[in-house]
Amino acid sequence: MSRIVAALLLAIALVPSAATETMLLDQGWNDHDRAWFYHVNQGSRLLSYGVFMALEAVDGRGLFRSDANLRRYGYIPAPPTQYNPDGLPIGFARDRDYVGLTCAACHTSEFEYGGVRVRIEGGQAHIDLQSMLDDLERALAATLEDTKRLVHFQQRLKVNGTPGNAKALLEQTFAARRDENMRNHTELRFGYARLDAFGAILNKGLALTGVDGNHNPLNAPTSYPYIWDTPHHDWVEWNGSSSNPLEGALARNVGEVIGVYGHVDVERRKLFGLIDRGYSSSVRLRALRRIEKHVVRLQSPVWPETVLPRIDSDLAGRGKPLYDTYCGACHLPIDRTDAARKIKVRMSSLERAGTDPAMARNAIERLGRSGRFEGELRFYLGGDTLAAEAPALYIVNHVMAGVLSHGIDQVLLAQRDARLMGHGPERHPRKYLDGELMEAGTETTVEALLAYKARPLNGVWATAPYLHNGSIPNLEEMLLPAAQRAKKFLLGRWLFDPAKVGYTQQLSKGYFLYDTSLPGNSNAGHEYGTGKDGSPALDQGQRKALLEYLKTL
Repeated sequence: MSRIVAALLLAIALVPSAATETMLLDQGWNDHDRAWFYHVNQGSRLLSYGVFMALEAVDGRGLFRSDANLRRYGYIPAPPTQYNPDGLPIGFARDRDYVGLTCAACHTSEFEYGGVRVRIEGGQAHIDLQSMLDDLERALAATLEDTKRLVHFQQRLKVNGTPGNAKALLEQTFAARRDENMRNHTELRFGYARLDAFGAILNKGLALTGVDGNHNPLNAPTSYPYIWDTPHHDWVEWNGSSSNPLEGALARNVGEVIGVYGHVDVERRKLFGLIDRGYSSSVRLRALRRIEKHVVRLQSPVWPETVLPRIDSDLAGRGKPLYDTYCGACHLPIDRTDAARKIKVRMSSLERAGTDPAMARNAIERLGRSGRFEGELRFYLGGDTLAAEAPALYIVNHVMAGVLSHGIDQVLLAQRDARLMGHGPERHPRKYLDGELMEAGTETTVEALLAYKARPLNGVWATAPYLHNGSIPNLEEMLLPAAQRAKKFLLGRWLFDPAKVGYTQQLSKGYFLYDTSLPGNSNAGHEYGTGKDGSPALDQGQRKALLEYLKTL
């Protein structure tokens, strides 16, 4: 879909919400926990804070930062608090003279039903970051090109107390946003609830090599994963590529901040000319440790029967043995309230799962030129030497390890945090692939990494669209053979459908058309219970019972 068509779709905007109240579920957090998580600064620096606060929207109707404008991209309005004095939407934070994104930007969601808006803490966000970034660049360009807009922009900068030459600041900001967008340009529109985040992180690492044009196209968008239970897993990410023991959780989150516009200075410096200090950066390591411990207390949401139709307990009871038979071996049951819960990852190979392989393959197979990092070690102070051309993942590993080396005190504390979580003093091997115990030493081969993770399904009812790339609109279709699933469906209206367990598909003004025929968008695979694996296929009554049971998780 062209950028012009996508812009037209977005321009017609989301239909104003009919909901009159917001319901907060009991997920282990209180109001203070929520307010802090929504706006905690992790070191993301999207652009100048003053510019963001003074910039007009693309159409000139109000400010870009206004709730009305940012709501068009799916961002949830939030009131002013001690953590959010200017009343920015959920997921935005101030880092000194910059505005950036927080974990909550991608991991907080809402749905609507019966005039009530239900908040899901840690759920995958319903944002269209790609369109927001495109329009941010367009708004900056429009302000530079229009004298009247530029004058108004200058006046607002003065009110905000931002010093310096307005046009020079605007030009600098525009150049940075344009370069970032060009590096991550793709004709594939991701739409709401998805982003090729892994690809953007790899491209950011390649950009730091100092080599012009050193990037790869973004063609493997994935859903923003829900994050409850994440600290309790041994391995995380869609492809199970990051471990939680030792400093793994901190390293994972460093990569995330680098991907969402964290700044990294890749000049190597030594303390007293002797001790390597690693790479200085805007990444807030202490805050990342605190965020991880915060998420430890987050629990999955429970189906709210005060808003949604009551679960048919008899029907759900008939669905449980079906779940045990068809789902339980991969999607292990857990106690969502057990503070000591531990989750051993189960992986399914690309061949076994049959789902779109692009994300898993890109993570392993994408290459780039090492540039200034050629001859450096993959993990900064250890590992293999980076060749002139290397896997992009290895280059990102080097940058992440360099950032960690600059904050060795936080690394040691992160290792202590992991031990207190019960993860032990070493990385757990990835033991299970396609339901079988792997042989020792095979866990980290390329073949083992070309796989997707099957996580517990507690709270799955609140996480449409489904599969790692968001290619199936509801749980009802998840239980069908791929040939019977929708080839195109709508995103952008978050009116809940409790029967299908997803979102309603009525055509409306605000929508994004998801096309499963496009690269990275395949809805094939995961046909368990359909007879494709040699077992008997579920009949309509069994599918209905299993669907009802999934609501109870």
